[in-house]
Amino acid sequence: MKKIIYPDKAEWADMLRRPALHTETLRDTVKEVLDRVKSEGDRAVIEYEERFDKVKLDALAVTEAEMAEAEKDVPIELKAAIMLAQKNIHAFHAAQRFEGKKVQTVPGVTCWQKAVAIEKVGLYIPGGTAPLFSTVLMLATPAQIAGCKEIVLCTPPDKAGKIHPAILYAAKLAGVNKIFKAGGVQAIGAMAYGTESVPKVYKIFGPGNQYVTAAKQQVSLCDVAIDMPAGPSEVEVLADETANPVFVAADLLSQAEHGVDSQAMLVTTSEKLMEEVEYEVQRQLALLSRWEIAEKSLANSKLILVKDMDEAIALTNEYAPEHLIIETRDYEEQAERIVNAGSVFLGSLSPESAGDYASGTNHTLPTNGYAKAYGGVSLDSFIRKITFQEITREGIEIIGPAIEVMAANEQLSAHKKCRHRQIKSKIKKRDYMKDLKELTRPNIRALKPYSSARDEYSGAEASVFLDANENPYNTPNNRYPDPMQRELKNLIAPVKKVKPENIFLGNGSDEAIDLVYRAFCRPGVDNVVAIDPTYGMYQVCAEVNDVEYRKVLLDENYQFTADRLLAATDDNTKLIFLCSPNNPTGNALDREEMEKTLSAFQGLVVIDEAYSDFSDAPSFLLDLEKHPNLIVFQTFSKAWGCAAIRLGMAFASPEIIAIFSKIKYPYNVNLLTQKEAIAMMHRHYEVERWVKSLLEERARLIDEFIQLPCCEKIYPTDANFFWQK
Repeated sequence: MKKIIYPDKAEWADMLRRPALHTETLRDTVKEVLDRVKSEGDRAVIEYEERFDKVKLDALAVTEAEMAEAEKDVPIELKAAIMLAQKNIHAFHAAQRFEGKKVQTVPGVTCWQKAVAIEKVGLYIPGGTAPLFSTVLMLATPAQIAGCKEIVLCTPPDKAGKIHPAILYAAKLAGVNKIFKAGGVQAIGAMAYGTESVPKVYKIFGPGNQYVTAAKQQVSLCDVAIDMPAGPSEVEVLADETANPVFVAADLLSQAEHGVDSQAMLVTTSEKLMEEVEYEVQRQLALLSRWEIAEKSLANSKLILVKDMDEAIALTNEYAPEHLIIETRDYEEQAERIVNAGSVFLGSLSPESAGDYASGTNHTLPTNGYAKAYGGVSLDSFIRKITFQEITREGIEIIGPAIEVMAANEQLSAHKKCRHRQIKSKIKKRDYMKDLKELTRPNIRALKPYSSARDEYSGAEASVFLDANENPYNTPNNRYPDPMQRELKNLIAPVKKVKPENIFLGNGSDEAIDLVYRAFCRPGVDNVVAIDPTYGMYQVCAEVNDVEYRKVLLDENYQFTADRLLAATDDNTKLIFLCSPNNPTGNALDREEMEKTLSAFQGLVVIDEAYSDFSDAPSFLLDLEKHPNLIVFQTFSKAWGCAAIRLGMAFASPEIIAIFSKIKYPYNVNLLTQKEAIAMMHRHYEVERWVKSLLEERARLIDEFIQLPCCEKIYPTDANFFWQK
């Protein structure tokens, strides 16, 4: 190893130069092989295997019998080691799974990414002087985790036509689909172009000699992607006076024995350590089985003494080593200063061989200084990230002008024809409301409703209806109830300041919610828009009726804008749901925005006022004549204290109410419910007293909560409950 003492910065470029890779001189040879493989397929690969690997093959594919034989030939202790390594590699790479997040760049413009596996990948495993079964694990394991459908492996056989059993065992363990006996340039060509046996892949991974490197570079120009530019393996040890020279020397030699063109570097602030390492390298070298290879590699290697750690860090970042081992007193602090390296090993007990085999990190790393621009193989290497964008009417209106200006200045006139102008013009021409007949489902328009004698009879009160076939005995419940709930509606009307023909009564408000879907939304065709979060039954009924349910998120103050809500609509949007005061947030929605929605939307707007008795905001019942597309829900459950009787109220134009009455079940509100509701209407004054009491208790409870140490914030409420943070 060459010793360099306190080098001047001007010398760094020459000092840090790697063993030269003159792949340009190989170009013609590599091109010839690639061209033949591309045109002749298996025949060319088999011929080149005979010429270069000195083996005569009848077929390229590894058989099931060969796989079974290999598994038997791998020693049990090696199997255990391979399994441990694969488990750790799997754990490390599985933790890298991508989770895309939807981002709203501006209102109405949502962007996100989705990770998709590369469908077909090719792995090249060199034969050379040692079987690199560890590289099989490093490449195939993340490919399997990513979900690559086809994992193809090529590796050169020995002169007997066999592949090392550990390679085959590791391949099977890591999920390789197909294995072929092919090495060198011909293997790269087979995976890049496809042959009769070898499938064409979309990306090639794996190390190799200068011929393999040149072949990967050539096919990457227009035929297939590759993992990264590759060169001889290398290591740098960054050490101070606290480092153990025995460990440092072992780390340097573990890299040197990879190949004759490998490089090992020591950068240290301690002259004493440098001298001790130099001695240890020579002592340990004599004990290596591959000492001849390591010795030649050491001729390319250096021991560098620098003045201080600042210089050592700067030199290291300039070198950008494939492997960097930091053996200093404060190795964690120094590691934070490293910006260019493939893989970093911290402390004296983290040898480079741990990363090569079993710690879990990947050992397929950028060499030759490419760590300045590339990272090592990871799960990301086997996936593509597809971007998506969804733009609503509001979104295109916001960004449309910018698109037009930018396109015009780039002189791209087709790009300038932004869709926002067309949409804008449509909005200006929007009619007030679609005709109710157009909004109603065709089958509902044509429906002949069920009719009973009670519906048709208008004379004096009758005690018996002959068509009802009722029980003849005069018990309290032997007669069917009034299907139109006339008495109850007449009592409700003056309290709510509406006409009886504006009222629909149902089995809870949930019946009315379901009816608007059944009346107006064609399954599988139409959609509704609602704020979110809100009452869950809107979505449940949508799903029951096979109607698309579109959510528009409330802002941080639990409010909405009409523009955002309308931007989510299209020609098939029949309903918009607004709950105010909102369930579950408790606050009243902005009335101005609700008015804008009612005025601009061509379909029906449902305003659920289940909690309106607790709010100072005026009810939208007063606006029924103003907005023919308005439906208001209220209930007997909350302020009226009658949740158990299941009675909900819907208020709308007589035309809409008539549609509800047409399709409801004939006796949807039972007699007992009607009687209890009538009794409540006669003492509705009690409701005002209950509401007043509940509001007083709400205020008192809020005051108590504010005093609690755990209470950070009380959110505004117009309901009989409140939220606290």
